[in-house]
Parts: sequence; C-alpha cells; structure tokens
Amino acid sequence: MTRNSEFVSWKGSNWNEAFLGSVNAPENHCEEDGGPNAYTTVDKTPLIAEKPYISENNGTFTLNVPRVEKDKVGVTKDFKNADQRDFSDVFVANENSTAKEITSKINEGLDIVLQPGIYHLYDTI
Repeated sequence: MTRNSEFVSWKGSNWNEAFLGSVNAPENHCEEDGGPNAYTTVDKTPLIAEKPYISENNGTFTLNVPRVEKDKVGVTKDFKNADQRDFSDVFVANENSTAKEITSKINEGLDIVLQPGIYHLYDTI
C-alpha cells in the first residue's frame, strides 16, 4: 500500500481484504479459491462512530465525542464534528474504581473515561 494524505494504491496481499469508504480502493474482485487479490469494496462507510479523544488547551482538558457519520468517504479532516464535554462532567476511573462507583457516576449523568489498567470488577456496570 502506498500512503499519502489519501489512500493511493494497493498492491495485494495473502488474504481477503475489505475496503469501506476508502478513496481509490481497488475494484470489488473475488477469486474463486479465495486466493490473493480477493477484495470486497464498499464505496461509502454506511455508519461510523469514531472513538472519543481528549484534548488540552492551556491546562484545560476536554472530552471530544465525535458525532456519528453516515455514508462517509475518506478520512476525517480537522475533527470539527465532535461534541466537546468539559471535564467537570467526566469521571476518570482507574483500576481501583469499583463497578458500583462507576455505575453511580453514570447514573449522575457523568461521562466515563477508563484509565489504562486491569479492572477487577465484581458486578456489572
């Protein structure tokens, strides 16, 4: 694969490949034996929800929650399609947080961010 700001070309591989909403993706093509160059190409991604992300501006943190997009083609440019949430409305859980504590914060209407770690939760959230 050749990379630039957009998908440019594809040279093939050993497995079946799927391309959704990729600019300049190869044409839909299937080998009878499922061999190399078996592609499934969908012109537009029917529905996509990008992952939330955190940004910082002058020491103030914001949780950015991208809006769901329909019939998307290509990459997201400049990420202006996100709802921004102040961190006063966010509970940052860590591996010592309990399921009861996390559920309580959700019930209060807070958004939840899980710090990396191994969570030993003994109840559902």
